Amino acid sequence: MKKRIITIGISLLIVLGTFMVLKALPKNEGEAKGQETTTKNEGMLVEVMYAEQGTVEHSYKATGKLTAFDRYEIYAQVSGQILSSARNFREGKSYTKGEVMLEIDQREYEMTVLAQKSTFITLITSILPDLKSDYPDAYTTWRKYVSNIDVNAALKELPEVKTEQLKFYLAGKSIYSTYYNILSAEEKLAKYTIRAPFDGVVTSAVVDAGTAVNNGSQLGTLVSTSSYDLEITVPLSLLGNVKIGTEAVLTSTELSGQWQGKVVRIGGDIDEQTQSLKLFIRTSGKDLKESMFLTAELEQQPYENAMSLPRKMVDDDNNVFVVENGELVKKQLNVLARKSDIAIVKGLEEGTPVLSTVVKSAYDGMKVRIAN
Repeated sequence: MKKRIITIGISLLIVLGTFMVLKALPKNEGEAKGQETTTKNEGMLVEVMYAEQGTVEHSYKATGKLTAFDRYEIYAQVSGQILSSARNFREGKSYTKGEVMLEIDQREYEMTVLAQKSTFITLITSILPDLKSDYPDAYTTWRKYVSNIDVNAALKELPEVKTEQLKFYLAGKSIYSTYYNILSAEEKLAKYTIRAPFDGVVTSAVVDAGTAVNNGSQLGTLVSTSSYDLEITVPLSLLGNVKIGTEAVLTSTELSGQWQGKVVRIGGDIDEQTQSLKLFIRTSGKDLKESMFLTAELEQQPYENAMSLPRKMVDDDNNVFVVENGELVKKQLNVLARKSDIAIVKGLEEGTPVLSTVVKSAYDGMKVRIAN
């Protein structure tokens, strides 16, 4: 009897427990469903930014490579043997303007020039008696001129000839032709010594002391260290805001500091693929080297009555989502400029809440709640 009572009690407890579970389940599911419906009706929680119109400053950035403004490819203009000065002519060697860089043995040709000058002295001396008798006014001048000729110095300019008759006489005696042949020889003699045309540094040297060179042989390269040109490309839409003299700030990812530059040339050819053209910015600085990469920042005219938005919020068709009455509404804007992370736009009323976070599968009419 006692065992039967225990069995009945256990059965009642099981039934009672099952009843309580069943009673609880519909209530919990209903609450969950009600909460889900409420959340769905209220919409997704989103963040927005409020449109504020004003003056938006902006600039354009582009990266390019430096090239030396002055670049001098050195070639021999005469033939001969390179002298010992070539031992210093090495890559990285700096020269100031006018300093001797290379010398070619000129002794043989120098003797030829000296012989020509001696012949010229003899030639003028031979006509002095005729000048004294036929052109007494010119005799003293020409005698003084020939007396002052120094065969080791550059030939001085011929005396002024005041009469046509004397001019013809001197031409007939080969005075002029001999004089200009000597000037030509002196000019050639100067080419045996190669001097730096500007302050610069040697970037390549291909000759050594004792090397025999011919007219036209390449000897090396000298580049200027005083100024450089930075070549960048800009879109055509920027051309109206850039002109010769526009200032730019240059920076490097490898070096600290910044450099000032100015636009000195604007390319004439347009790239058909990118619809852009070249821009050249002149700059200088002691830390700059040829072939360095620098980033140029060009200040542009500010946009009035505009605002900047995160670029990711503006799609390729220039649309953004704004919040109106708890719903997302797609709105088309006038995009003035796109930069690395922002877009400068017009077309929004002051205070309009603009979606500022990316919402996957966003659509017109989507229910949302503003978090901020």
